Amino acid sequence: MTEASPDAMPDAVGAPASAAPGAARSSPAAGPPARRRTAWLVGATLALAAAAAVVILQRDVGIARDEVVYLQNGARYADWWIGVATLQHGLGRDSITRTFGGPGATDNNREHPPVMKTLFGLSGRLFHDKLGLASELTAARLPAAVLYGVAVLLVYLWVLELWGLAEAIVAALMCAALPRAMFHAQLACFDAPTMTLWLATVYAYLRALDGRRWPWQVGVVWGLALGTKHTALLLPLALGAHYVLVGVIRARERAPGTDPGASRRARGVAFARTVIGHRWRVLVSLAVLGPVTLLAVWPWLWIDPVHHVRDWLAFHLGHVHYNYEYLGRNWNAPPFPWHVALVTTLFTVPTATLAAAVVGAGVWIARRGQPRAPHALLALSAAASIGPFFLGSTPIFGAEKHWMPVLPTIGIAAGVGAVWAARAAVSSLAGMRGVAVRGTGVAITGVAGAMVLAAGIETEVAESYALTWYSALAGGAPGGADLGMNRQFWGVAMRGVLPVLAAEARPDAPTYVYTHDASPAWGLYQRADLVPRTLLDAGWEQAGIDRSDLAVVIHERHFNRHDYLIWRSYGTVQPVFVLRTAGVPIVSMYRRRNH
Repeated sequence: MTEASPDAMPDAVGAPASAAPGAARSSPAAGPPARRRTAWLVGATLALAAAAAVVILQRDVGIARDEVVYLQNGARYADWWIGVATLQHGLGRDSITRTFGGPGATDNNREHPPVMKTLFGLSGRLFHDKLGLASELTAARLPAAVLYGVAVLLVYLWVLELWGLAEAIVAALMCAALPRAMFHAQLACFDAPTMTLWLATVYAYLRALDGRRWPWQVGVVWGLALGTKHTALLLPLALGAHYVLVGVIRARERAPGTDPGASRRARGVAFARTVIGHRWRVLVSLAVLGPVTLLAVWPWLWIDPVHHVRDWLAFHLGHVHYNYEYLGRNWNAPPFPWHVALVTTLFTVPTATLAAAVVGAGVWIARRGQPRAPHALLALSAAASIGPFFLGSTPIFGAEKHWMPVLPTIGIAAGVGAVWAARAAVSSLAGMRGVAVRGTGVAITGVAGAMVLAAGIETEVAESYALTWYSALAGGAPGGADLGMNRQFWGVAMRGVLPVLAAEARPDAPTYVYTHDASPAWGLYQRADLVPRTLLDAGWEQAGIDRSDLAVVIHERHFNRHDYLIWRSYGTVQPVFVLRTAGVPIVSMYRRRNH
């Protein structure tokens, strides 16, 4: 149920077709039923295409070491919930502790919330174990792919309501064609799903400002975001600032109606009440339903919730600083450069998308004064996501994956900017003496389509080694390497070396491989029949190298010492194979001389 309110109408109101570029236009989301159905069909098609692209492309992406942990624990979480649903066991403390917790800080991966891990496990049980429709790895990765499609749909719906169909399509495509985001969506990890649930929370919050009586959606979605990754705790910073901003706007609008005889204190109290209480049910939804939802999806919190929440937060507040290369230097302890997030974002978002986003941001600034301030909300959302990384103390080892919720803001701005540029070009040509211009749609297709195509090409070029890819602004993958940007992490690049390793394996005797950073994933590669069972992991560090017949090093700056260890043990500095992307070496493979 919703209450009638002036704010319940979309911020985009109808305008003549001849309106200037950037002026509000009528939205298909508020049009006749047939038009609304068509608009929804377009959005659903874009979302399905994005999700399908992720599923197809992930087949050539290696296994991240974090995936191994999440798949193992996700399968156990899924089995526990299935056991509850089928009455195989109850909700006892021992059962929950064995599955979700334990005395150690990382027992059963209790340091990370369970929502996505549980979905990975349930998807594996259904699509691989029961139906046999997908491989073990693909089945586990399906939920992240689906949520990537949901992110594209949310971007489309947001822009459709506020701007129009052309902007919505272009923004959705710009968000889909983000090389690093698409890469992270191909893994059974939390980062891309967190981006989606962050965006879903912001979107649900904006819609809840329409005055509905029970805005339960925003609290529930935020709870699911909390149940996915701890970074969702930053969301109240953006939502709170925006809530106050909208409250100030509403209070100022009501100021002329204030009793002129009221005292300054009375007027101040009335102003504060409007600012704080204008949509108080939204605050209640966040404050109550958010934690309740987190509690409902995380059985480990059912036992001593205060203590376990404190342990969860303490783990991440004191998180270890892993090695990470940035601008030619290996960083593994703060203080980090304040500009890490800024420069990395500039180098990992397609240049055409960035250019269009700058134009779109200018259009947003020029179009102020909407009651719900949606563009301010997008800006605050981005700031809350990326802001902590300007402090110099926040871990940077995962780079863009840690502040991925900033990307929808960039994509939405890019969609608006690209279409605005097309319409501005038509208007400029129409104003020239002796020039008659028709077909704004053709111009939008040409200008905005070129920007989308540029982003799409960069996304295609980045596959399947998107961690080595950098944008044209950095000079591509070679430019990123020359600038000293990180080339790989998590061991995912091993996938491209597996066929060469398999060809070296002895058919009837063990062949030992120093698998380096891919060691945790080796069992999964064997179960997927990507390497023969006779190709065995030799172990770690010098002992593993000395035992091995073949050795692999995945290139990160702090891994250089592994090359030296192999050279000394193997008696050669010459690799027999080097995996490259755009000419940049990312994995070197060595063979012992007597193999």
